[in-house]
Amino acid sequence: MKTKRLLFTILFMGIVLVFANSCKKSDSESVTISDENFYKELGITLINCYSDIYNQNLAGKPTGNQNITTNGPMGGTVVITGSDSYDNTHGITTTDLVFAMTAVKYTYTYTDSNDKTWVTEVTLTGSTTHTGSFSSSYTSINHQSSNLYIKGSVTYDGVVRTIDGSGIVSINRSTKTAVNIFGNTVSW
Repeated sequence: MKTKRLLFTILFMGIVLVFANSCKKSDSESVTISDENFYKELGITLINCYSDIYNQNLAGKPTGNQNITTNGPMGGTVVITGSDSYDNTHGITTTDLVFAMTAVKYTYTYTDSNDKTWVTEVTLTGSTTHTGSFSSSYTSINHQSSNLYIKGSVTYDGVVRTIDGSGIVSINRSTKTAVNIFGNTVSW
């Protein structure tokens, strides 16, 4: 009788362990943030940060030579130098600006088609260009930095991937967007 109970207990525990392990996500099924998604989210966040800097400080204001020291959209300091112009005939704004940023903070959040939230938070230090032209129906803007320091994170579905480094950052925006952050290139 003891042997039957012992055998039954061992068999029962074995079945429980099989079911318990089969319901658990394997390491290969765990959620990760791919390089493509990580650098795309960082690129989108940088573009939104630069657009907010421009819109909050230059949009709708007199064009010409600029030399503005201001707060970043969510903290930090930005010195904007260079020039911008507006063509009334064609409705095109042209910029040749440099944003010298010190500890500029920015957060970008959105919910994707899977109803999952992406949150990207960055702190930027360094200079980047804002050159090119745009209108209500046209964009050809470039952002170039030879040594931008980016510290931050991308969070998705409870997974956090961080960045803490500096290097070359290049963003070209037109009908397509191409982003190169520290040698990692994505486009959409």
